[in-house]
Amino acid sequence: ITVAILSVLSAQAYNAFLSSSQRLVLQNGIVEMQTDARAAMDFMVRELRLAFSTPTIATTVTPNDTITFDRLEDAGYSSGGNSATTLNDIRKTWPSSSFTTSYTVGIISGTGAGQARNISAHTSTQLTVSSAWGTPPDSSSFYVITRKKAFTRTSASDSVLRYTAGGSVNQPLADLITSHTFSQPDAKTIGITLTAQIRTVDRNTGQKRQYTLAETVLRRN
Repeated sequence: ITVAILSVLSAQAYNAFLSSSQRLVLQNGIVEMQTDARAAMDFMVRELRLAFSTPTIATTVTPNDTITFDRLEDAGYSSGGNSATTLNDIRKTWPSSSFTTSYTVGIISGTGAGQARNISAHTSTQLTVSSAWGTPPDSSSFYVITRKKAFTRTSASDSVLRYTAGGSVNQPLADLITSHTFSQPDAKTIGITLTAQIRTVDRNTGQKRQYTLAETVLRRN
């Protein structure tokens, strides 16, 4: 009888421990899912808020899952004294590694407006462009420096949201994102919806729990 009682008590203790462990695993999975989703959303909002001009929304794997945009990196008026392949701004103090890969300078207003050139080199106060200006900018020229960026998916077989900067290889941003979509209700507004999913099945429901976020971004430019 004593042995039987001990066996029952041991089984109950084991079941209680197993149930507690399963709840802990589930809770950790929920925290991971929500943390990854919120971090990804916050990053996209910060980047898209600085989108210059109208982004392009397209379909790569699922409808409207890709947005490509020019992120505003800097802006100002040229200080003049430019050559056919340079733009000067003596008010700037650009670090040496500011515009090393896939940056573009565009003239928005003033002399040379409408031109855009890739930046091939720079100093702390001067940009060198990859091809000569048709009309060199002067001190009336207002310029912007942008870099091409994108958020996308590349495969239907994974749950990875990816980020591209300057045409580089897509970098993983979050790996628990089962779906995401972008929309543009008007010229200044970008909508983002994403759904994340935990890695393990909830034993109580037989399904993986999900978490959906939605944000509206008002572009500053």
